[in-house]
Amino acid sequence: MILHPPSIRYSRKTGFTLVELLVVITIIGILIALLLPAVQAAREAARRLQCQNNLKQLSLALHNYHEAHCTLPYACDYRYTPARAGYGTWVAMILPHIEQGNIPYDYSKTNCDPANTVAVKTVIPILICPTDPASATPLLGGRIQTFENPAGSMGLWYPASMGPTRDGAVAGTSCVYCPEPFPSYCCQGNQLGSTDPPGNFVGMFGRYPRSTAFAEVSDGLSNTIMLGETLPKQCTYNGAYNMNFPIAGTTIPINIFEETIEGQDTLWYRGCGYKSLHPGGANFAMGDGSVHFFFETIDYRVYNNLGTRAGGEIAKVP
Repeated sequence: MILHPPSIRYSRKTGFTLVELLVVITIIGILIALLLPAVQAAREAARRLQCQNNLKQLSLALHNYHEAHCTLPYACDYRYTPARAGYGTWVAMILPHIEQGNIPYDYSKTNCDPANTVAVKTVIPILICPTDPASATPLLGGRIQTFENPAGSMGLWYPASMGPTRDGAVAGTSCVYCPEPFPSYCCQGNQLGSTDPPGNFVGMFGRYPRSTAFAEVSDGLSNTIMLGETLPKQCTYNGAYNMNFPIAGTTIPINIFEETIEGQDTLWYRGCGYKSLHPGGANFAMGDGSVHFFFETIDYRVYNNLGTRAGGEIAKVP
């Protein structure tokens, strides 16, 4: 018998070479780079839709309030003195209409009163725009605190509109973006409740305890701004329960990203306008409850004309 030596079989190991692995990683990276903008765009679309829904719900709440009281709530009562007709802001007054009637708000006391501490610190999601990174901390500190402005209170991403109402008393702080002197199409009336005469605001809301009825909006509810977006972190007076600025005006163009300094009375006349981090503009709710996206390139005159409730201008939502 002839014995043959066992045959030696060579097995080839399969797998990626370093070059192949690098190619695969590169392809995956390219795919992620292509998909990431689409994912981010989808997320922003969802946030923008949520923001529009918030404005819709707030405008419906204002309509429900009007139906119950035959008038809108006044925005606030800011008159440089603790002796006032009322203490609530428009947000406080519509709490029952946004399913927040259980918030223990005492309308007979100031927003800084200990009786209202829980109320002003209660987070209300419908008042928040999710696109703003600051929405993660909706209780804003650093507010200018006086008898009318509580510190560390709920922010307001959707201030009511006072339209092209004069927002300052001197040249350096009065309608600084308006190309024409007061009074003009972009600088009318007065936001301060003590002059010109008291409560002489031209939008649907003002900083005075004077309420507006829908019948007074002769320019048409569908052509008059009721609410709009802002970034409350950029306005040191802003707050759902702050008597200063639960409102904004159209004298400041859309998306002017000036920012006031926390706790200081600086640049409020530039930083307290309507703005958002949605690309290219901001959402607005009109008097009829419809919600529209206004591009930041909107004609300045048209924008201010849409802010007046009875200016007699011919202005349509773009």
